[in-house]
Amino acid sequence: MKRLFYIIFIIPKLIFSQAPGCPDIQVANATVDCNNPCVDLIAEYLHTGETTNYQVDSITYNPPYPFTGGTSAFVGTDDIFSGIVNIPFDFCFYGNIYNQLVVGANGLISFDISLANMNCNWSYSATIPSSPTITGPYENSIHGAYLDINPAVGGDINYATLGTAPCRTFVVNFNAVPDFGCNNQLITQQIVIYETTNAIEVYIENKPTCISWNSGNAIIGIQNIGATQGICPPNRNTGSWAASQEAWRFTPNGTSNYIIEWFDNNGVSLGSGDTLNVCTQNQTNYTAQITYTSCNGNIVTDTAVSIVSLIGGTNGQISNLGLPDTIKSCNSNVTINAGIFDTYLWSTGETTSSITVTQSGNYILEITQGGCDGDDTVLVSIVNANIVEEDTTICESDNLFLTIEKSNTFINWSTSENTDTININPTISTLYWVEISDGVTICRDSVQIIVNPMPKISINGINEICFGESALINLEFNGNPPYNINLNGINQTYTENHTIIISPENTTTYTVDYINDVNCINDTNKIYTLTVNPLPKPIITPAFYEVYPDEEIELNVGNYTYYWWYDNYDTLLSENKLMIVDSTLSVYVIVEDENGCVGKSENAIIEYIPRVILHIPNIFTPNGDEHNELFVIKGDMIAEFKMSIFNRWGTEVFKTNDIYKFWDGKYNKSSVPEGIYTYYIEIIGIDKRYFSKSGEVSVIY
Repeated sequence: MKRLFYIIFIIPKLIFSQAPGCPDIQVANATVDCNNPCVDLIAEYLHTGETTNYQVDSITYNPPYPFTGGTSAFVGTDDIFSGIVNIPFDFCFYGNIYNQLVVGANGLISFDISLANMNCNWSYSATIPSSPTITGPYENSIHGAYLDINPAVGGDINYATLGTAPCRTFVVNFNAVPDFGCNNQLITQQIVIYETTNAIEVYIENKPTCISWNSGNAIIGIQNIGATQGICPPNRNTGSWAASQEAWRFTPNGTSNYIIEWFDNNGVSLGSGDTLNVCTQNQTNYTAQITYTSCNGNIVTDTAVSIVSLIGGTNGQISNLGLPDTIKSCNSNVTINAGIFDTYLWSTGETTSSITVTQSGNYILEITQGGCDGDDTVLVSIVNANIVEEDTTICESDNLFLTIEKSNTFINWSTSENTDTININPTISTLYWVEISDGVTICRDSVQIIVNPMPKISINGINEICFGESALINLEFNGNPPYNINLNGINQTYTENHTIIISPENTTTYTVDYINDVNCINDTNKIYTLTVNPLPKPIITPAFYEVYPDEEIELNVGNYTYYWWYDNYDTLLSENKLMIVDSTLSVYVIVEDENGCVGKSENAIIEYIPRVILHIPNIFTPNGDEHNELFVIKGDMIAEFKMSIFNRWGTEVFKTNDIYKFWDGKYNKSSVPEGIYTYYIEIIGIDKRYFSKSGEVSVIY
């Protein structure tokens, strides 16, 4: 069975004095006074997250450790990686945990320990991130700054583990190491990696440029295994650049790995987040606690205390207790509510946080709160604006008196009168109001007077119909039912709006002489006229017509608004004004005129007369090959047929009265000479009409 253990570190402040990348939280002290008892406490700390991603920021140049000391490396050698260096803490880099690394003599740290004692390449041109390469920049490495330097001729490269858990650091110094190719130019820089926060810092004391060697290329940056992720400070990717006294921090910014919680003096949690708003009128201590969860599961906690002090000490005066200057009320009871204080004393002698009063006047409150005290006065103004009369209903001709319950300094009715009582005579339902004031508070009361209107009637409906149709007369009433009316001399009684169905044969006028309801009588003279329009009588022209093939006839019925043409089977044929026909048809039309009236015509008859159809070839070949051997004439719609064929000298070589008897190209049982022959055809069609045709046919062998 596996058991997981978590180590919790409580961090004293002292160990962070030289390590800006350590887990840390700071909160400044604050002050309040009797009139401003609230203040925001803001926690400042290193924001970190999981090492799936990083951000890089410029930081103040203040190296946490000197460039000298530690274990020296690469004495008298150049372009090489160190042996494997063990570090006494877990360091997370791009999602992996490491406790071993190698130092490259050309300004880098790599977690790829397979590079131990291998050549550290000096010539490169790729940028970060780049495909993995053994020529640099290196994958799974920290470059700070990576360039061709020459410890073989001078300077010092040293490394050390400094600090104490849970914020130990591994530091690599490149101190006054000559720039290869420009030995008079010295490189001084420092790389720091942090336990717990997994932050990375690069400090550049001096980094000149040697353009004459490797194009002066240098780089500050990090990238993961496989070089699929990487990041560099602005303008510090591979290229020729110089820097002095600058510093950069690479901070993991994946999912946050910390929480912040606030506590009071008694250790009671007050909430979480960067900011806490506190209110106090005594000196009070507040604690901000940050808890980091390291990549190896260790939990690291740091705290900071903010002392919130009361300016002015005890006996400070609270200038405003939060009471309103004036409470205006139209109710007989008023409750005055004070805020939360330690003690209360009202001018009424009550010692509660709220009191209820029924009289206008000034009310004074004295309080104490912590080391502060204060007093305040509120003016209460109560006004009675009640109207004695309740909502009521009257008729249009009635009058009514309205009176207020209690007189006061200022009175203003909606009628612009300013007396205690007014006389009203409304003709429509009206809301009457009165405003009453004591000079401070204005109150209003109102009463709704419902006025029964004079009974009224409207008579309406459509203005015209077609002969034979019915119409609806709508009687609409206004008043209080039942209603009595006289319609065209006949008395009728209704309790609601009513509709009458009428079917006059001629234009008719309907008149209502009077109306009365339960309350009022109203003489009236309402007139409604319904016009009766005659039905259209369409006539189709022509009423009879014979149509031949390839011929058509237009049937016309005159000018109407809409047309619907039908056959004997009541099938809709057309909705056009003209009906075009080219075959036998019995047709009628329904029309609608401009009044919307509809009429139907008698049937018109169209008879189709077929024409004779005749197909005559112009050549045939009676040569015995069994193709096109006969002069074949085909026809249709033929009752009688007669044909004669002549040669060019006028001799009749063939004659028939049967269209189905075909010439075989012989005359007197002998084949006729090849040439052109003339035919004459006479026909009587089944329509009994005579038809003749002549033409030529070629005989070819």
